[in-house]
Amino acid sequence: MLLLTILLPSLALASVTPNNTLPSNLPIKVIHEFPIGTWIENMALRPSGSVLAIDLSAPNIYEVPIDGNCETRLVHTFTNTSGVSGIVESSPDSYLVVTGNFSFAKFSAVAGTYAVHRLNFDEHSDRPQVKFIGTIPTLIQPNGILSVPETPYLLIADSIAGKVYRYNTETLDMAVYFDHPLLKPAGTSLQAGVNGIKFSRGYFYFSNTNQEIVARVRVSGRENTPVGDPEIVASQTLADDFIVNDYNGDIYVAENGINELGFVSGRGNGTTPVVLAGSVNGTELAGPTAALWARGGEGKRLLVSSTGGIIGYLQGKDTVGGRISLICVEGEC
Repeated sequence: MLLLTILLPSLALASVTPNNTLPSNLPIKVIHEFPIGTWIENMALRPSGSVLAIDLSAPNIYEVPIDGNCETRLVHTFTNTSGVSGIVESSPDSYLVVTGNFSFAKFSAVAGTYAVHRLNFDEHSDRPQVKFIGTIPTLIQPNGILSVPETPYLLIADSIAGKVYRYNTETLDMAVYFDHPLLKPAGTSLQAGVNGIKFSRGYFYFSNTNQEIVARVRVSGRENTPVGDPEIVASQTLADDFIVNDYNGDIYVAENGINELGFVSGRGNGTTPVVLAGSVNGTELAGPTAALWARGGEGKRLLVSSTGGIIGYLQGKDTVGGRISLICVEGEC
């Protein structure tokens, strides 16, 4: 999610000399730019390949076509909440969404205001059916969310509690899914522990913003239960969300506070990311929040959401709006 930022002393870690075997300064194609002040927090894909983009700065979900044939449209606006903090596809063209109140003035969540909803699309309407599922009052600051395949479970990372919870969307029961020191906030006034969460290759992956890591733990069984101790696969990274290449384990990290897309080989063992696109002082990838493979483009075509630049956002000095951008990490766009 957001959170990275006021980790300014850590910016010195940002610019890693690229490996000569890897591309760098990859071109960034802006698919859609929202008005200045729009914080695009995360994304999900529709079967058509268009992006469902969620807005943390307003309670809106947008559909952004990536082929340029249609205009971006507002899909839904929630009421009685200030923004949308998470979205994940749970079954074909059905999505779980987390909403709640986030104070940008204090740069913190309002605990007790968060809730889970379901969006269902069908062929009869271009608007989704929206169903309220339940509140999640025990969570302090929900961040990354993840659906457990073929179960009613939604995993929710709480950045301040430093835990990942398992929420049953049928019974509304909630329990701790994973708790470990590598999930905890650490060492700064801005408490920002576990952030993005993903399943890939028999592992549960997670990022921790304060600890500047991406790590993973093996999972087992139908419910993807964590087994054993986690291992760090990337370090010295101001990681917000990220994506894993399911074929080779390569990791692409949205480094929000430093305006960069970082890369760590699937063979990495605590490796510092190489910069593939963006730059600390640039606006071409200002405040990247999440990364997602374009439909049919896994390992090659990467979609990145962004805020317009976190420092500028907080100071009211943004020069670009939140964006959905396309980066081709292999081949041409």
